[in-house]
Amino acid sequence: MNYNIISYIIYLPIIFFITIKVGWMFYKNGELFLSNIFGSDLALVKKVNSLLLTGYYLVNLGYSILTIAYWERINHTLELINVMSSTLGKIILLLALLHYNNIFWLKHVTKSNILKQ
Repeated sequence: MNYNIISYIIYLPIIFFITIKVGWMFYKNGELFLSNIFGSDLALVKKVNSLLLTGYYLVNLGYSILTIAYWERINHTLELINVMSSTLGKIILLLALLHYNNIFWLKHVTKSNILKQ
């Protein structure tokens, strides 16, 4: 039995679901946050929100697929569980770091723009 193929079949739907679900939550709730930052320019808010969502999907889905290339051969069920949990955990932590990084930079950029005006 090839455990690597089984792990790919389990891993890909899980990580795609997590990435898409979290991205959609960021997109829906981020509009309010962005309107607070950019003011009443709703067109700009929608464009920035869409760009953030697109970038989020590209980075996270690309990284998620790329991690498969670095998996070593999985020989038994326990190894499959360990590889899946550590890989999913790393990606979820990466999602959180990217999210807070975006918030930090958006706040930083708007604070510096407010101070200049």
